[in-house]
Amino acid sequence: MKRNWICSSMVVAMFALLAGGCGNSQRTLEFRGICVDDAQGEHGLYNPGRGFRLETAVDVLHEKDSPTKELDELSAKYISDSVSLAQSYFYLTYLIGEKLSEENFRTMQAYFDELQNQGKKAVLRFAYERDFMGRSPIGPTGEQILDHLDQLKPFLEKNRDLILVVQAGMIGAWGEWHSSVQGLENSEETKAAVLEKLLSVVPAERNVQVRLPEFKNLLKDKPELYKRLSFHDDFIVIRPDRWDADMHEGTPKFDQIVAESPYLVVDGELPWGFWSVGADPDSPSAGWIIDGVQAARRLFLQHYTSLSVIHNYKEQHPNNRFDENNPPEYSMVVWKKTMITEDSLLQHHMPVSDSYFRKKDGTKVKRNVFDYIRDHLGYRIELQSLQLPSKFVGGEENMLKLSLKNRGFATVFGEHPVYFVLIDKEGEVTEFPTDANPLNWQPFEPNDSTYTSLMHTVNLSLKLPASIPAGTYQLGLWIPDGSDRLRYNPRYAIHCANGDTDWWISRDGKYGVNVLTIAEVE
Repeated sequence: MKRNWICSSMVVAMFALLAGGCGNSQRTLEFRGICVDDAQGEHGLYNPGRGFRLETAVDVLHEKDSPTKELDELSAKYISDSVSLAQSYFYLTYLIGEKLSEENFRTMQAYFDELQNQGKKAVLRFAYERDFMGRSPIGPTGEQILDHLDQLKPFLEKNRDLILVVQAGMIGAWGEWHSSVQGLENSEETKAAVLEKLLSVVPAERNVQVRLPEFKNLLKDKPELYKRLSFHDDFIVIRPDRWDADMHEGTPKFDQIVAESPYLVVDGELPWGFWSVGADPDSPSAGWIIDGVQAARRLFLQHYTSLSVIHNYKEQHPNNRFDENNPPEYSMVVWKKTMITEDSLLQHHMPVSDSYFRKKDGTKVKRNVFDYIRDHLGYRIELQSLQLPSKFVGGEENMLKLSLKNRGFATVFGEHPVYFVLIDKEGEVTEFPTDANPLNWQPFEPNDSTYTSLMHTVNLSLKLPASIPAGTYQLGLWIPDGSDRLRYNPRYAIHCANGDTDWWISRDGKYGVNVLTIAEVE
């Protein structure tokens, strides 16, 4: 059960005025981050819409009986990696020139229903061609792509709350805008038309990601469309390479992503391990590891929200060109053995979570770069302090000021209302909405060359009714998903990165709350 009392947010000056006039003294609580030997210290903090992601693919025509098979298998395989996202390919290969049927939509909806069941969101991509270098047997024309996009609009609207971002897809091998059977990547007009159509059918609150900045720049003269276009780099190798499309540091493309990424959902992946480490025939330069520290720095500079955990980690090579039972150590495995310190990160002005390199007794420890990337992709909300009355008084203003920092690489995307809540001894929750918007919780001021961590505040003038029962309550912070169907699902609520707050899930399974302290009401 819950009660919902509407309260107004107040500016800090009003906070001071009322606090001094109500005769109720204030107290301040300080919070710390997560130590390595805290419950969430080594295993990752699950949070919605950020972090490592899976990669799944559904042939919409031929896999109608098992659209969730790969999602289920990979979710089990990577359960220890704190995954809340899945890159979700829907291949329309054998529907080229056909109208999408009700059965096709049921197949895709079954996938989304299971995604919701698992508490995940989609990095969504539609595509047709599953190979490159002339190996794909068929591919669509531009008009056929536009027709399918029109048909997909209601489906996208229905599932908007389960979609973190949509990748442009559609054109070429794997939807990466190269190697298409019809040569669509060679037509600026076709590419621009596909982008404009995508932006008209994808819900306006969602970004559309493109593979390269030059694709975004096709719409530079249409600023309302341009600002919704983001990036996904599907070949993060750090060093210059024939296949990296000049996306490495020191290029205009790299700099454009750095400049625009603070306000956009950015995604990426390493190449397959058998490509960079193994002996793939399409990669004559294979035999090298992607540097983890440099990868972390790039993910930080370009504000990455998500990164594939499928590539260069636990994979098995599909063409058996080496011993499947004894594969080489891929890059992410090496990252787990690559140690970093607090000082090494501070030298590069990279985020350092409070207590991240310490045990609870204060002992300093090293961490590995895999865990660091896992923990800092996207947002990492770390509470700093809370100012509150010594006792809450019914019928009077009770001023709250919560300070926090975002230690992650990126801000919070999607709709996430912010509430203070009171939980009584029976577990009944009373909600107090604030006007805070987590989208504004940038880790540092964009364009700040010092990357100084920003302090954000959530202020609330909490006026309890005079009839509220006196007694002891838990005071908590609740940041659910903003959609009606996900709001009361704790898998979609934001869990703060603090070792001295409790994560409370209500008996009815509706609330996931960061418990801040015990509050006395009189």
